[in-house]
Amino acid sequence: MNLVVLFGSIRRGARFIAAPAVTLAVAARIADGGLRSHALHPLDGVLVGAGVVGLAFRLIPSRRGTADGEHPPLDLGAATVFLALGYALTSALGGLSGPLSALPLLVLAAVVALGDPRRTWVVAGCAVLLEVALHRAAHPTLEALSLGLRLAVVLGSAALHFTLTRAEVARVRAHARTMLHDERRRQRDSARSLRLGATASQATARPRSSDDARNRGSLEEIHASLVGLLNLTRRTMQLRTCALLWVDARAQNLRLVEAASDDAIQTELIPAGAGALGAVMQLGRPVALAALRPDYAGLPYYPTPSGVRCFAGVPVIDDDAVRGVLAADRDDDRPFTAEEQATLESVALQARRLINNERVFARLERIKNDMTALFEASRSLGEAMTEDQCLAALTAAAAAIVAHDLLVFTAYDPHSGKHRVRHVAGDGPAGLAATEFADNGGLVAAAVRARVALPYRGQLDPKTQFVFTRGLALKSVASVLVLPLVARDKALGTLTLCAQRKGAFPDAIRQLLGVLASHASVTLANAAAVRRLEEMATTDPMTGHLNKRALETEFEQRLRSAARFGRTLGLIVLDIDKFKTVNDTYGHAFGDVVIKGLGAVLARCRRETDVIARFGGEEFVVVCEQTDGAGTFLLAERIREELQRQVFQSEHGPVKVTCSLGVSAFPGDGDSRAVLFERADQALYAAKHNGRNQTRSASPTEAPSDAARRSPVSARRAPKAQTPKIAKSA
Repeated sequence: MNLVVLFGSIRRGARFIAAPAVTLAVAARIADGGLRSHALHPLDGVLVGAGVVGLAFRLIPSRRGTADGEHPPLDLGAATVFLALGYALTSALGGLSGPLSALPLLVLAAVVALGDPRRTWVVAGCAVLLEVALHRAAHPTLEALSLGLRLAVVLGSAALHFTLTRAEVARVRAHARTMLHDERRRQRDSARSLRLGATASQATARPRSSDDARNRGSLEEIHASLVGLLNLTRRTMQLRTCALLWVDARAQNLRLVEAASDDAIQTELIPAGAGALGAVMQLGRPVALAALRPDYAGLPYYPTPSGVRCFAGVPVIDDDAVRGVLAADRDDDRPFTAEEQATLESVALQARRLINNERVFARLERIKNDMTALFEASRSLGEAMTEDQCLAALTAAAAAIVAHDLLVFTAYDPHSGKHRVRHVAGDGPAGLAATEFADNGGLVAAAVRARVALPYRGQLDPKTQFVFTRGLALKSVASVLVLPLVARDKALGTLTLCAQRKGAFPDAIRQLLGVLASHASVTLANAAAVRRLEEMATTDPMTGHLNKRALETEFEQRLRSAARFGRTLGLIVLDIDKFKTVNDTYGHAFGDVVIKGLGAVLARCRRETDVIARFGGEEFVVVCEQTDGAGTFLLAERIREELQRQVFQSEHGPVKVTCSLGVSAFPGDGDSRAVLFERADQALYAAKHNGRNQTRSASPTEAPSDAARRSPVSARRAPKAQTPKIAKSA
């Protein structure tokens, strides 16, 4: 992994310095008289080749464009290398007096017009540097007048192309962008009128690019099928034009879907009630016209009167509604017979089937994508073992299903009745991540109580509704969906999605997210169960510290880390003095109180990096990272003195206890877990045999003197209010 990071850093660094290095090297070689056809050095070829390769690597990714078809400005490094290569070619072919003396001006014009306008001054500076180098190669004395005129031409050319050529490039790009936008809008409108896209209740709110690609494919398939059908109809019935027009989503206009004709056909929207087409739409049955005047303007699919003599229009009916018109016309006076009208009705039926089939395929494609997203979400949630992993998978899955601006997960505590914001993804109000609130009239609390998704249809009314608390306003939010997370009939919290646009969570989306919430609820419940099992397997239930098995694993890891990085590691082994007497005198319940009290003392005295474990019975262990023997000894003394201050209340009055401690340290006292524990145990036994209530070190040279380690607190007698027997024996 380190090698990958190093390689990436080297690659980024090389990319950053390559262009300036090539430019400066080319300038130096030109000024030095190199890069000439009669004085080329092998290294000149290497330099130019490196420039060409670097230019290719910088141009190819940037010319691919974005998802919208836009091309980014020319990269600054590519612009400077391009300019340097232009000057190198000019120098190689005669310099200022050669046939390509004007080439640098052309290259400069191109990079200024296509490059980032904010970096134009850098490109102009490089041009000045290269121009000075080229001029010095031609005139070693650097004639001021000649150089000044040449630089004025270079800078003037750069400024002229920046103001004029760049403006024209920007205009062309803007025009192309507008045409692309209009074409995509027409495609979306056509897909909407043919009902290829999702309806309001079926929308999945996926990125528009994927919808556009799917719609474009469906439209292309429809057009390919209809072209063959309409051309066959035109040839068979000897028609001038056979066209299919479809009503738009608002049923106000007709749009040309496909036509078989040699004439220009109207591609703009046609009012649904215009001319003969309007009659077909209104009557809902075939309409045939004959002996039309040459100037008849009632066929609006022609831009101008076309001299058609006969017309037949057949309605395309779908779901008991007129969805379009199949129009046919002739130049001669042969009227359309009843049999021909029946044929046109068959063609209209076939066209409707083609569109319906593609509509079904498009719907199946959307369903497949939805199921794929749900499957991926279920797989990710199934692999999650912790709450954080589950929330990360849930966030990614929700983003894949529906576009939203804010995602919030709140955890619910049934014992306290409080909700706590556990996870926030997106732009939320300040303070949202730390919010905790009791049961209230908000949507989150209501969803947990009712265990149903709120609000109705996902529309937020800020005048009467609030999501979390009244004081936490969600500005510019129009759509909200609060999903309760319930597993095994137990409310775990809520998943809240917010969007600034209206109608962001239609019925289909709510159903998908409901399924996702059900999967997430089970995963969160399993993660909580796994966490509890891990705690039970690694934690002492009485004190909350690690147990013996977990300590052994943790100590081995920290010992290996200390050995790898050359650090020290301290170990403290302690137990309560005469704990059996305490149990026999006051009972095991009181003994548990004393053990818990020692656990609390250890928790107060520890540092964040220290590890505490109950090793068994009244024996505890403390592992101290980056601590030598002397430091570990001082911590042990602080623990001893803190315990001695504690007063435990029993049925017979106040009781005080003491403890004995043994200390060892890595690497001075051993280099393995077994040796360190053995040395610390030996020190603990020494403390027991020498009067208890003291700390002994495995390395006496690292332990402070008796006077230093015996504080005034430890030397004082127990107050009279304490039980004398236990105080003396403790």
